[in-house]
Amino acid sequence: MDRLTSSFLTHRCGHALQEMSPVFDQHEAYLIRVAFPCPHCMAELAKRCELPTRVFANMQQVAPGMAAFVVEVSRPADELADLLSVIGYGRRRPSLDELNPGGMAEGGPDEVWRKEFWFATNTDPLHVVALVEHIKLEMGWLGEYLPNGMAGVEFCKFPE
Repeated sequence: MDRLTSSFLTHRCGHALQEMSPVFDQHEAYLIRVAFPCPHCMAELAKRCELPTRVFANMQQVAPGMAAFVVEVSRPADELADLLSVIGYGRRRPSLDELNPGGMAEGGPDEVWRKEFWFATNTDPLHVVALVEHIKLEMGWLGEYLPNGMAGVEFCKFPE
C-alpha cells in the first residue's frame, strides 16, 4: 500500500502527517504538505546546513487605500522554498519597513519568500480580525519547519 492510499497520510520522508487544528483543514498547505518532507526533517536539514531560517510577519501599506499582512521567510532550505512556492509565496527582496516592501527578486542571497494578504483600509474590522487569525495559523505551521521552532517567528520586525 502506498503512502497516499493508506489509512493515514505520510510525508515524503515517511513520517506520519501530524494532527493540526481543525481550522487548518481549509488551509492551502493542508494536503500539499504530504508531497514534502515533514517539518521535523526540514528543520533538521536547515540545522545541518546552518541556515538561520526565520519568518517575519508585518503589516504594510501596499497601495493607496490598501494594506496587507505580509509574511516573509528568509533563508529556507530548498525543500521548504519548494513548499512555499506551491502555496502562493514568491521570491522578493526583503522589505525595509511598513512603507517600503521589497522589490523584485534579482537572485541575491538575501532574498525572501513573500506572501501578501491584502485588504482595503476601510474594510470591516471583523474581516481584518479574520485575517489576523489566518496569519496566526500561518505562523503556527511555518514555525514547525524552522530550525529554532517558533522562536524563529518574528512579528513587527523586518528581515535584516
